[in-house]
Amino acid sequence: MAAAIWLVFTALVFANEIAAVGVLYAVIKLAAFVAADQRPEGRALAAYLSWPGVDPTPFTRPRCRPGRGWAARGALVMAAGLAAGVALAAAAPHLSRDAVGWLGIAVLLTTVHLGLSDVLSGWLGRRYPVRRLFADPLASRSLREFWSLRWNTAYVEMNRIVFAPLARRWCGRHANTALFALSGLLHEAAISLPVLRGFGGPTAYFLLQAVAVHLEPRIGPARWPRPLARLWTWCLVLAPLPLLFHAPFRDALVVPLFAVWSTR
Repeated sequence: MAAAIWLVFTALVFANEIAAVGVLYAVIKLAAFVAADQRPEGRALAAYLSWPGVDPTPFTRPRCRPGRGWAARGALVMAAGLAAGVALAAAAPHLSRDAVGWLGIAVLLTTVHLGLSDVLSGWLGRRYPVRRLFADPLASRSLREFWSLRWNTAYVEMNRIVFAPLARRWCGRHANTALFALSGLLHEAAISLPVLRGFGGPTAYFLLQAVAVHLEPRIGPARWPRPLARLWTWCLVLAPLPLLFHAPFRDALVVPLFAVWSTR
């Protein structure tokens, strides 16, 4: 009986998560579509609607881009993520909740962000000049490179088309900080709101990233030896992750995916 109640609760939390993310995504994508100078039609419009990215421009100029290999690589990464997920589900009863939560997040990011996104990019990239949504983020040599060029280019497109012009108009030289703050608020809606706890953590995470990006030109990690520059980037992205993926989110959404049958 307790397990059934827990399953129902988890399902409701997941429904809130999907609803929050879905509504935000639909509104932002509609805003980008309306703001674009050129808009796709017909089959290209259907392709754009199936694309997780925001910018409709690639779908107004079809062009074959064979041999990318993104889909094959994405499928391998996705398969590895799914295999890791199965292994984690089997091991979950013997692990702490914290371990299951953090390993579960790693599995989800690998499977969806690094795997499925490349499958979609490769599939649509055969006809439309789309960008990879997550372009080898571990190769980043600075936070600016990570957030501007390699991690979630759909969000970068959203800022460029929808929010950056408003931020520059209203916030002037603080526009970049405003965009990081906006990212924090959007993640509050996707991470904190569904579980009604942990508010402030995602916003603090992205404000910390804004401060670090602002200080980077003075520190100059892009000029450092490549391993050291990458270590700098990884540390600043990963060390504050408990602010972003806070414990209430991990316990309510991530842990049940892999340990719903656990007695812990």
